[in-house]
Amino acid sequence: MFSRSICILCLAIPHFALAETAGLRVGAGVFTLAKDGADFQVALRLPRSPYQIGYRYVRWTDVFHDPFTGRALTETTQSMEGPFLNYLFQPEAARSFYAGISLLNWSRTEQALLITTPSGSASTTDLYFGGGYTGSIGDFGYFNLGMYLSPTAKLNTQTAVSSEESSGGFDTQIQIGLAF
Repeated sequence: MFSRSICILCLAIPHFALAETAGLRVGAGVFTLAKDGADFQVALRLPRSPYQIGYRYVRWTDVFHDPFTGRALTETTQSMEGPFLNYLFQPEAARSFYAGISLLNWSRTEQALLITTPSGSASTTDLYFGGGYTGSIGDFGYFNLGMYLSPTAKLNTQTAVSSEESSGGFDTQIQIGLAF
């Protein structure tokens, strides 16, 4: 009688762990703290599946100051958004490393602050490859730490007082959120 109870308990534990890590996840990240910042990610994983699909949106604004006078010269707003697919190496565990691919649209708008001139803006859509580490925090929370890179992404913007040329893109992910 006692050994049968242990076997039933042993069978129930793996199913509970699978159900705990699967489901819908909605999170916010560190770029939310930046000027004009937003950093949101939604992900879905079915029970017993090592695949997690989702959508990411991140936006932030930087101000470039003249190094000699300290005056603000330009304000640059960047955003990235698009779908992603992750493969979890240990989907049955509460925490797992993962590898992923994402198709992100990266856009940047640069505005001169001292002179009234048209803003410079550009946009590109590229594949990003990367991975990270994700896991549960208690019963209803999760965390995500990841990095995606795109060696082919190129973005050039120019205003009357500055220009910015970027080769290669990256998406840093540091988030916490709710798991349903």
